[in-house]
Amino acid sequence: MAKYRAGIIGRTGGGDYGHRLDRAFEGIPDIEVVAIADDNSTGLQDAGKRLGLERLYLDFHQMLERERLDLVVVAPRWVDCHAEMVVAAAESGVRGIFCEKPLAATLAEADVMVDSCERNGVRMVVAHRRACAYEQHAKRLVDEGAIGQVQTIRAHGKSDHRAGAMDLTVLGTHMMDSMRYIANSNVSWAYGHVTQDGREVSPVDFREEKEGVGLVAGNGVTAYYVFENGITAHYDSYPGNLHERSSARVFGFEIYGLNGIISLRNSPRGEMYLYPHGLWIPGEENGSWERIYLNEWEYGPDGQPWTGDDYTRLSNHMIAKELIASIEEDRDVRSVSSLRDSRAALEMVMAVHESQRLRTRVSFPLENRDNPYDTWNSSQS
Repeated sequence: MAKYRAGIIGRTGGGDYGHRLDRAFEGIPDIEVVAIADDNSTGLQDAGKRLGLERLYLDFHQMLERERLDLVVVAPRWVDCHAEMVVAAAESGVRGIFCEKPLAATLAEADVMVDSCERNGVRMVVAHRRACAYEQHAKRLVDEGAIGQVQTIRAHGKSDHRAGAMDLTVLGTHMMDSMRYIANSNVSWAYGHVTQDGREVSPVDFREEKEGVGLVAGNGVTAYYVFENGITAHYDSYPGNLHERSSARVFGFEIYGLNGIISLRNSPRGEMYLYPHGLWIPGEENGSWERIYLNEWEYGPDGQPWTGDDYTRLSNHMIAKELIASIEEDRDVRSVSSLRDSRAALEMVMAVHESQRLRTRVSFPLENRDNPYDTWNSSQS
């Protein structure tokens, strides 16, 4: 008999099952997925067949009430349902929640999620890209002093058709979480600059975006962050990398230390490069970039290269196993993104727009917990 009973919440046509989160617990010992909920009847039947489940619910509240679950996966990629699903799961008595990113549409929603989980003693993890062997290896190198004292981190969005605000909202949350992970510190203050076709955004640029994120603006974003420990960080996303292959190569970040540079690229499997000097200068005499390979992340037990789906499964398993460890050891989540980590990453995203609204730098924690563009609209009326 399995030690943990798990349920999956999906939403076909409204974020679906995220990045294969319906299979997040597949193959993990002591976890049995017993039920699934999806308010789309066709999607529910398809998911049931895919997972081999017979206990199917059109209403996730009914699943939570009837199934006595220990673990719940909040799988939809769209964020407008996350707060309701997470709070309902936390209030139902589950012990752990695995949630797709981005965490929420607003900081106010994220605050409600944190309050509910902490009041009910629920551990929660979020599917951020720090759950990658290369990012965790980079973290170890930084902590061991391999590149000397870290001075700054520079992150880049995909800069594809979502360039600017949507890139920041949907994918930038990965970069924010990773930068906090590497810096090992909270942000003290931030400054953001948001533009539309090179000019400052104004209310005429506000648009309601898909995926439940609410109002956004701008196709160009630059942000500057100062961490409490003095490390600085940058983020940018501008139009220009429209090809999916090239955008995957842009998406990632560099860590600049006094004695070296680490470059991480979030292509499907992740890539890592090391430069042996604190300042990059072209030319072999200054040392060349070294590609770092981690065999366990490149090849399966049979010696064959992992595929894109394999990397998603490996990341999800890494996150799920850390969730179980945090429950069994009665401790905070460590090696992957926790609920509080994810709220902090969302706050870094919101700070960019809030700074643009106020035309000044903003201190953390942000006073405004709502969508900055909703606040901006209200101030105009």
